[in-house]
Amino acid sequence: MDAYFDWLQNLPFSIWMSESDSLWAYPLILFLHSVGMGLTAGSAFVVGLRLIGVGNSLPLSSIRFMFRLFWAGFFLNLVTGSFLFAAAASKDGHLAIYYAKLVLIAIGILVSVPVRRFVDSDASDRFVPGRIRTLAALSVVIWTGVITAGRVMAYVSL
Repeated sequence: MDAYFDWLQNLPFSIWMSESDSLWAYPLILFLHSVGMGLTAGSAFVVGLRLIGVGNSLPLSSIRFMFRLFWAGFFLNLVTGSFLFAAAASKDGHLAIYYAKLVLIAIGILVSVPVRRFVDSDASDRFVPGRIRTLAALSVVIWTGVITAGRVMAYVSL
């Protein structure tokens, strides 16, 4: 795996991104990753908190569009996160917290499927079942964990 991490980190794009003084390099990619995180986690939080019971006067049908923002942010983070990883693959590829973040992202995506199905259903404006409330709470916890793991990575050294 070390050979792969070294190869990835030594690609011309990875070197440019990590060593360039240009604002178009690492700072822009990190900024876009933060925007994507805000879209993904923010949308998950809005939907999750509403399903838990915050803002009950707001019909669930009115927040269905949040899933488009969620996926737009997710795909933006998929691209920018790959770039950020490539720039520091030799370090990040050995961090347990990086893999914990990936596992949390996968779980967050899996949790979003039944939640979206429920929000898109006609029954969603009448009653929120306990199972969906539990998944919504879990979603908020998971995306908080993803954000925390990502931030911790910046401060962990080998």
